[in-house]
Amino acid sequence: MTKSRLLTDFSTLLAERGYEIANEAAVSQEPSDNYSFAEQIFNCRDVLVPFLCRLALGLKDHETPIVYSLAEASDMNLVLQYLKGIVKQFLENLEKKNLVRRWDLKEDLVYEVEIADEERERRFFRSEWAELVFRRVILKTVQSFCSPRGLSCKTFFNVELRRPGEEALFTELDLVVQVQKRFYVFEIKSGPWINIIQWAKRDAALVRKNGPVRDFVCTVYDNIPAHVFEPQRLLNLGNVETELLKVLKEDFPK
Repeated sequence: MTKSRLLTDFSTLLAERGYEIANEAAVSQEPSDNYSFAEQIFNCRDVLVPFLCRLALGLKDHETPIVYSLAEASDMNLVLQYLKGIVKQFLENLEKKNLVRRWDLKEDLVYEVEIADEERERRFFRSEWAELVFRRVILKTVQSFCSPRGLSCKTFFNVELRRPGEEALFTELDLVVQVQKRFYVFEIKSGPWINIIQWAKRDAALVRKNGPVRDFVCTVYDNIPAHVFEPQRLLNLGNVETELLKVLKEDFPK
């Protein structure tokens, strides 16, 4: 595989810190073809994020079918019939992609959902949907910032790091964005738990004071207080656009 300029620059930076890319030939620069899902989930996140989190929990607990009641979402102050329409349209799209085997609407506001058996499809509900949504909003935000300023921007997905000569992986980076000579690393979490120790280890390995690397953790839960983690940056779906733009403006002032 011929190294892109992004991979060359990032490999050099990693080597200076004592790491290498373990899966160089497999690192992807191409966005998933499921970005249509990402757009829908982000635009209707008040409805679809709780729904997807419920499906992930049901999958973990081996529920068949998984039952989700829209009445549980009534505290969103949205009309329940509107909620029902959004979930119905989303399930129809999931069924077209063979991610859902069967679904039914019971008692007007209760959905029963059977997820496909294949591991690839189940991975979508465990974590992939969150990665797709954050990729969508992060890349759109970065591109909208860089394009009018004439700044170069490149991305890599799922970069595995290890120490030279070791088989064991140190960590996997969900998303790396390069703007000029700066790097923005994003860890994307679909569950309610954030591994502080892992976050600190990644920071120690990659981040230097006044250095070219910024490290972020992204969560789908808007109610986790970001200030608890300062000076580290926690992004959620509600603030990712505004907070990321703040960082980019700090790094590339006019």
